[in-house]
Amino acid sequence: MATMEKEVTYKDNNIILRGILNINNSDNKTIAVICHARYSSKNSRPTVKIAEKLNENNINNFRFDFVACGESSGDYKDYTITNMLSNIHTTLSMLKEKYNFENFILIGCSLGARIVSLVDYKRFNIVKLVLWYGAFNYKTSILPSKKEKIAKKQGYYEIEKDKKLSYEYFSDEKKYNAVNKLKSWNIDKIFIHGDKDQFVKVNSSVKISKKSPNSRLVIIRNGNHGFHNDENMEKALKETINFLNY
Repeated sequence: MATMEKEVTYKDNNIILRGILNINNSDNKTIAVICHARYSSKNSRPTVKIAEKLNENNINNFRFDFVACGESSGDYKDYTITNMLSNIHTTLSMLKEKYNFENFILIGCSLGARIVSLVDYKRFNIVKLVLWYGAFNYKTSILPSKKEKIAKKQGYYEIEKDKKLSYEYFSDEKKYNAVNKLKSWNIDKIFIHGDKDQFVKVNSSVKISKKSPNSRLVIIRNGNHGFHNDENMEKALKETINFLNY
């Protein structure tokens, strides 16, 4: 059947979330949910490429904007790990209750990979995890980072123009440990990471995948953060589809 694409607007508490639903097989009760990178959006190159490849392979999928990103509401003060985790839980509940999906594949890019790793899998039937260049734990030291110190002094740290992390963001993220969660999460996972990643070292995925049960690791040669090279992007997409179809 042809892909049925639909724009979806829904609420998570006082935050308005917006996403795009692609139904390729209405009889299949499994759907892949794609989560974008930090301060990115559902229309970023990686998330769109993933959705297109899923459509080509007849896999239902949904991608959405986290709080304060893309077309969703909120500002930098709302942008926290706690709120993003709430966003995805609300998204899964919405897809389950409104569209009758029963099984979920979670696909996360960079910070999105950390968020999907923290999902309450006891509430939802998560069948597979796809983790692209995952930014799981940024720091292990209990001492505040340079960015956190700046945020404490002026109320925020500016990543780039119009993109800020509040001081609360840094204190909030310390509540969560995606690495420990992945170690205990006994479902099939694939880690896909470029060996030339300039933001998150590939060693992160190498180490975590070894300690996480039922994990597969794919290293993309000369791949950077975001797989900007078309050939590397195609390799990552091919590995993703092979994993989902296995």
